[in-house]
Amino acid sequence: MSELQIWMTIGLVLFLALMAWLGWLGFKRTKTVADFAIAGADMGPVVLGLAFAATFFSAATFVGYTGWAYGWGLSSLWIVLTLILASPLGLIVVAKRVRATNSHQNSLSLPDWLGDRYGSNVVRTFVALATLFNLFYIGAQLSAGALIFEQLLDLPYLVGLVLIASIVTLYTVGGGSFADIYTDAAQAVLMIITGLLVLVSGFWVFDKGFSGIMREVTTTLESQGPEMVAIVNPDSGIFYSIPAIVGAFIIQFAFSSQPQLFNKVLALREPKDMAKMIVTYVLCAIAFLSVVFGGFYAVVVAPGLEIADEAIFAYAQVAFPVVLVALLGVTVMAAAMSTSDGIFVVISTSVANDIYRKFLVAKGFLGKGLTREQVDQRTLSISRWVTVLTGVAAGALVINPPEFIGSFIWIGISGVASATIGPILVALWAPKLARTKAAIASSIGGLVSYLVIHLIGFEESTMAAGAWAVLIGLAIMLVAGYIFRNDQDNASADPTHTPSAGTTSPAITPGATPGPTNA
Repeated sequence: MSELQIWMTIGLVLFLALMAWLGWLGFKRTKTVADFAIAGADMGPVVLGLAFAATFFSAATFVGYTGWAYGWGLSSLWIVLTLILASPLGLIVVAKRVRATNSHQNSLSLPDWLGDRYGSNVVRTFVALATLFNLFYIGAQLSAGALIFEQLLDLPYLVGLVLIASIVTLYTVGGGSFADIYTDAAQAVLMIITGLLVLVSGFWVFDKGFSGIMREVTTTLESQGPEMVAIVNPDSGIFYSIPAIVGAFIIQFAFSSQPQLFNKVLALREPKDMAKMIVTYVLCAIAFLSVVFGGFYAVVVAPGLEIADEAIFAYAQVAFPVVLVALLGVTVMAAAMSTSDGIFVVISTSVANDIYRKFLVAKGFLGKGLTREQVDQRTLSISRWVTVLTGVAAGALVINPPEFIGSFIWIGISGVASATIGPILVALWAPKLARTKAAIASSIGGLVSYLVIHLIGFEESTMAAGAWAVLIGLAIMLVAGYIFRNDQDNASADPTHTPSAGTTSPAITPGATPGPTNA
């Protein structure tokens, strides 16, 4: 075993011991499905800000986006701008109003929130099914973790894939959102340290100031072709045209409402603390994104890599002593876990709470004769079993690693966003148009349009394809909302309205007896 493998093994053992301890703390606090889904809505803004950032920035940041920088050149800096500008804007537009609304609704997830807001089990169930697109997102994270085992521990890719899938599944099964948030906050600290270390490492690797470093990087990139230093690179899979770049900004705005982030917003103890949570996220984002420069540095010190996603590992082995290379490996593993566990919770909550508890049980299809406590415990049990099945399914998607991890994740993100952004934004900002039929039409139309755009190859970029589908879904929502604006349905014109029992599914608040819901 090499010195690097020894340090990597030590780092992983310590890291996994910490994750196991935090998972155990989460397990002890997880008594109900509300605990599993949103940590009982009892978390503070700094911890949640760290967890939100760690979930937002996955292994795709540390592996995939550095791979973009290495393979596509300076045009890849657009990803930094989208994440610093568009994503916080999306968070500001959506998060505070969602959390305030949920003080009345007591929803446990994005599908649940939309189902409650529109008084519709069709909306709830369809959006819950749409969250299954995030299996692609989980798969990308697991693939990145498997690459760590392969590159730094010399384990076969499939062995690493099984290991990381098993690890994340186990601690999420036990601790749910408490484990998710605790571990994500700890993982965020590692990601901050590593991102800043990669940025400043250029000063000792190149032995010159930052402007001198970037001149050397730019010269090397230009020698590969003028497109590598252009603001638009036609060879890029994401930033090959101005419309594609605009699409990247749009989908990053929409990304802030992804269900694994949405449940962090719902978990905030006090809505008034949202500003602190957002500031914490922005500071973390700047630190995390510093790692992208590792891809540019690798262009100079590790040319000719066949797999662009290996750039950060190749650079680290030139720039750092083995202890810090091992730290990078552990950090990428942490980044993969910090996103995966949140999506595990989202998918399991969508199936167990949103479909089983709030639809099948509430409508009387299942669970007849069960007490409220028995329903809650069965829902919690289903959540845990679905978590296991999610790990198996996501792992199966990446038995063969994707060409670009950073692109693969956007299949999942775009699928979910296209089905949800229209109903979310209209409910928050144009409540008079927030009609149930419009929400159903928007969710179905947005998702179908994404599938058509993506499958026929109308748009090469998975980010831009998602953006156009999001706009289509929003347009359908506005038009249909206007058409059905006078409908007397279950969607309240007031987003802070508390539905009465027997009208919408908020009658099933955590620990309450399941009651009837409308279709």
